[in-house]
Amino acid sequence: RTKAVPNGDGTYRISGQKIFISAGEHDMSDNIVHLVLARIEGAPEGVKGISLFIVPKLKLDASGNPGEKNTVSCGSIEEKMGIHGNSTCVMNYDGAQGTLLGETNGGLRAMFTMMNEARLGVGLQGLSVSEVAYQNAVSYAKDRLQGRSLSGPKAPDKKADPIIVHPDIRRSLMTMKAFNEAGRALALWTAIKSDIADRASDDKDR
Repeated sequence: RTKAVPNGDGTYRISGQKIFISAGEHDMSDNIVHLVLARIEGAPEGVKGISLFIVPKLKLDASGNPGEKNTVSCGSIEEKMGIHGNSTCVMNYDGAQGTLLGETNGGLRAMFTMMNEARLGVGLQGLSVSEVAYQNAVSYAKDRLQGRSLSGPKAPDKKADPIIVHPDIRRSLMTMKAFNEAGRALALWTAIKSDIADRASDDKDR
C-alpha cells in the first residue's frame, strides 16, 4: 500500500509503512539507506506496478554528505525469539524523499535479485541459532542430574546420573545434531553452486 508521488524534480514522496525491516534503525553508521517498494500513482495493479526506491534516513547535501533528516522513522521494534543483535523494525514513511532505482514498475524483479543473494545468509543465521541451541542443550544435559542409567550408575559418587546418559535425551540431542549437520552441508553446497553460477568461466557450467 506504500505509494510514491513524483515531486517534479526526479524524486518522489514515499508514504506508507513497512514491517519486519532488518536493521531499520541503528546508530552504527552516519546514514541508513532503505530500499522501499512502492506504487507510483497510475501504475498498473498487482506486482507489475511496483517500483523500487532508495530512501535515506538523512538527505544528502550539495556535497553528497548526510544532512537534513528525511521523514523516515522507526515506529516500533518487533519482539523476536532470537537474533537480538539485529533490530527488526516497523518503519514509517511520511512523505519521505526517495529516488527511483532501476526501471519504473520493475521494482519486484530488482528486489528479488537482492533477496536471492540474501537467502543463503538468512539460512546461515537460522543454522547458527540452531547450533547454539544444540551446544547449550548438550552442556545442560551433562550438568543436570536425574535418575540412573539403565545400564547402571555412571556417576556413583553423585546422587544421580547426568541426563545425557538416558536414551531419550541422547535421541533428542542426536536429532538436533543431524538437522544441524544436514543444514551445514546444504549451506555449503548452495554456496558452491552460487559461486559457480557467478564465477565459472564456462557458460555451460554457469
